[in-house]
Amino acid sequence: MERWARFVARHPRRVLIGWVLLIVLGGLLASRFAGQFTDTFNVPATESQRAYDLLVERFPQQSGSELRAVFHTPQGRVDAPQVRAAIAEFRRDAAKVDEVVRVSDPFESPSDISRDGRTAITRVVYEALPNQIEHANIGAVFEIGSGFRSGQLQVEFGGEPAREYETEPPGLAEIVGIGAALIILIIGFGSIFAAGMPIISALVGLALGTMTIILAASVMDITTFAPQFGAMLGIGVGIDYALFVISRYREQLAGGSSVEQAVRVAISTAGRAVVFAGSIVVVALLGLFAIDIPLIANLGFSAAIVVFIEMLVAISLLPALLKIVGPRIDRFSIPGLRYTAGGERGLWYRFSRRIERRPWLYLIASTALLLVLAAPVLSLELGVSDDGNRSDEYSSRRAYDLIADAFGPGVNGTLIAVVDHPAGQLSETRLRQVRSALTQVAGVASVTPPRVNAAGDTAVLMVIPTTAPQDRATRQLVTEIRASGAPTALAGAAPGVSVYLTGSTAAFEDITTKMVSRLPYFFLFVVGVSILVLMMAFRSIVVPLKAAILNMLAIGASLGFIIAIFQWGWGLSILGLDRTGPIESFLPLFMFAILFGLSMDYEVFLLSRVRERWLATRDPGESVAYGIGASARVITAAAAILIAVFGSFAFFGDERAIKEFGIGMAFAIFIDATLVRLVLVPAFMQLAGGANWYLPPLLDRILPNLTIDPPVPATRPLTTLLQLLARPARHAAEDSATSAETAPDRNDAPDVDPAQPTFRAIAGWALVGAAAACAFAVGVALSLWRSLR
Repeated sequence: MERWARFVARHPRRVLIGWVLLIVLGGLLASRFAGQFTDTFNVPATESQRAYDLLVERFPQQSGSELRAVFHTPQGRVDAPQVRAAIAEFRRDAAKVDEVVRVSDPFESPSDISRDGRTAITRVVYEALPNQIEHANIGAVFEIGSGFRSGQLQVEFGGEPAREYETEPPGLAEIVGIGAALIILIIGFGSIFAAGMPIISALVGLALGTMTIILAASVMDITTFAPQFGAMLGIGVGIDYALFVISRYREQLAGGSSVEQAVRVAISTAGRAVVFAGSIVVVALLGLFAIDIPLIANLGFSAAIVVFIEMLVAISLLPALLKIVGPRIDRFSIPGLRYTAGGERGLWYRFSRRIERRPWLYLIASTALLLVLAAPVLSLELGVSDDGNRSDEYSSRRAYDLIADAFGPGVNGTLIAVVDHPAGQLSETRLRQVRSALTQVAGVASVTPPRVNAAGDTAVLMVIPTTAPQDRATRQLVTEIRASGAPTALAGAAPGVSVYLTGSTAAFEDITTKMVSRLPYFFLFVVGVSILVLMMAFRSIVVPLKAAILNMLAIGASLGFIIAIFQWGWGLSILGLDRTGPIESFLPLFMFAILFGLSMDYEVFLLSRVRERWLATRDPGESVAYGIGASARVITAAAAILIAVFGSFAFFGDERAIKEFGIGMAFAIFIDATLVRLVLVPAFMQLAGGANWYLPPLLDRILPNLTIDPPVPATRPLTTLLQLLARPARHAAEDSATSAETAPDRNDAPDVDPAQPTFRAIAGWALVGAAAACAFAVGVALSLWRSLR
């Protein structure tokens, strides 16, 4: 890293030209070998996937997607001549739209006419999945139906194609987030010029990352919203990493260093912290491969690509730009917001000293608060929200309400039973038996007559629940049909006959079950590798274990906050929603992967400053207070930016899942950057003292020496610098503790024996904390298991 720092500081234009060529090359390759994004949601080894594969193979007309056109008359009946004529004309025109394979006649299907005769459903069937249909072909059907609207006839559209069509492109949420980030940067840096550099850095990394995702789509299945997901995460971490590097650079300039020396130190210290922090984020995202759901794994891979490139930009292109800009970085300063470097004796330094006087009080109070915030996790209910959670400004919400009122809520979440007899034809007697058995399952409102394919070996029956798609009872019905309904239907059947249940509710239930079953592997991979990386970074066993436990508590608190809002309804109307429901089944997984990585960003940046001071002073209280004082301003600014970005999605996003993700991420980052990083961490480290940096000799010999310790103080003479470069990094850091640059009163500070009683007390506390974390994890696991029953 030191050799790279010298190269960038001495040859910034070469680095800049290299990045320009790399972006041009990436653009050319992306335009020439661009892949196609997909939303084919394969869930290997699940019943719903097996059923879908059968539909594609033997019943292709049933494997596409269905847009429901709902015709409703407030007064009168839909079988009135003028309404029948409107429906007939709509069917003729809609059938001519590209990709439409069939348009049903509600008057030929009694189940599509409500009992009061005021509502009818016409089913427009497309040949492709919703996200694969041309947007214009869905819009054409919407336009046709809108032409029949009047005071006497309401026409609305529901189903997955309608939701896809009404999904708005990026807009207000992104604009608000970026605008808020720029304002925070200006306030934090006090200079318009300095505030613009993190945004430029993040956008460059995002551009190249997006090109790489487009190339990757040519060899692997990547979802269509991967670029947007990568953008949301990439902009956040890109600005964070740039903040860390620029802050250290300006601190060195303020301390009297030359521009070249400031760039070198920024890369060797903050840049080194960025590498370790970014590596943990990448590891957390790649851990999604442990879930064994391709689309989720590839989404994590896409986000990891963006984070990795943002990390490279922060340690190469950004320092090169800093060298070229030099001291002009403070141009266009804002009066009253003048930047001050360091902060060793500032507000946060004094606050850390206050914690030092009563560490147990702050530790216990903060931990108790986190546990209270995390308590709602014990009532976590996983599922998938339906269109009833959308704003009534959307046609899909109005169609949902019309269908629920006229036909019952279960019609909005119809299950599909696929009867398979590959060795022969299905008899009418057998199909009547299957239908009768499914009808008798508690929670089933009705079962439609079977539709048989041309070969006669596959039949499809629509199972209509009595409850809405997102209701827990509907998910329990899926389990009940598979456990008893289907076996009863097949009693005495010919060998080889099977019944598979699919549909969106069944598919999401399978996804939830598979994710829960794979969570232990995911947690083991992400937490285990993160602890290992932190051990190598800080040469400590206490620091990584503490970081893992506190991160788990912070993530639990954010999940509890989400449950209180979206599942319990506390303050739900503030976000523009009017219905409670389950938490999206994929949300805890993604939040854990992302938050665990982002939490480590702040952990690494904070502790790198603490350890830097510890090596120079061997004073636990002073090193913690100095680290807090020197990094709190940057951490809070970085957190404020992420809170603004994610919060904009919570308040200005359209989808319930996006609002859940936005508010959960914003709250988690707020808790992590304030309560955890600035209160819990210093309280714990004050109690641990020198034990913070204890690493058993055996582990010290086994682990690679990838230390994060700053090997070169900013003012060390060149001759000493060359001597240090010839030594291992850890030895150089130890030498820096006794260097002539260190104040005499600090040089005489005695080393702390990690085997003293303080360590034993902290070890005991750590065991208690580990036991509490295990108990909490068991409670969460039981809650997840109970939510699936």
